[in-house]
Amino acid sequence: MQRFLLLYATQKGQAKAIAEEIEQQAGAHGLEADMHCMSEMDKYNLEAEKDPVVIVISTTGTGDPPDTARKLVKKIQDKTLPPDHFAHLQMLLAL
Repeated sequence: MQRFLLLYATQKGQAKAIAEEIEQQAGAHGLEADMHCMSEMDKYNLEAEKDPVVIVISTTGTGDPPDTARKLVKKIQDKTLPPDHFAHLQMLLAL
């Protein structure tokens, strides 16, 4: 079964509901979604991820990331990382 990492971040639950639907549909198509909230950074490792990554995130206010995404967004925006630090990822972002 083909695995992919499915991350979500939500303030009011909408992105989680969408991620759960993706997880359910994936199983029906022979795919395995390894689903986690973005804030659960101890359960996944983007630096070592080899499988495709699907991110479902709902913004708040004027396009701000939800609280559950803040740590990962800060990490991605870290200017001390080389520009190609996450270049190995195959990502699909759903907003």
